[in-house]
Amino acid sequence: MTVRRLLPAARDILFRAWTDPQEMAKWWGPRAWTVRRCEIDLRPGGAWGTWFETANGTERYIGGVYREVTPPIRLSFTWEPEGPNGPPERVSVVTVEFHDRSDATEIVIEHRKLASGEAVDMDVGWASTFDSLERYVSKHRVGRSPTMNN
Repeated sequence: MTVRRLLPAARDILFRAWTDPQEMAKWWGPRAWTVRRCEIDLRPGGAWGTWFETANGTERYIGGVYREVTPPIRLSFTWEPEGPNGPPERVSVVTVEFHDRSDATEIVIEHRKLASGEAVDMDVGWASTFDSLERYVSKHRVGRSPTMNN
């Protein structure tokens, strides 16, 4: 599955929102979920993890391992919804690309190796996560980097 969104913010700022645990905790995940803890070891082979509380109060973990980190252009990581000890058939791969588009950044997410039936849920989940990122960008007045040439 591939999803994309154009956001009115600089690529380096959005890359940091995806890779700084303090920033990521402010927006990451579907709208009704709250990040309780976020850890990021930003390097190939480094782990990432988020601990959520869902809308109904259930605790949920999603994390994985970085495969590629190319600032501010590309991230690739495993998606392990049941943690590192979960069933291997539940592990998928996410690639996030950040494309500079004049006064905005296009983020393209490719989510591969999804188990049968998960694509619909992930499509809704990614759309909600993008909505959260868009609210974060708007709320925090994140915009063009002052060092970028327009």
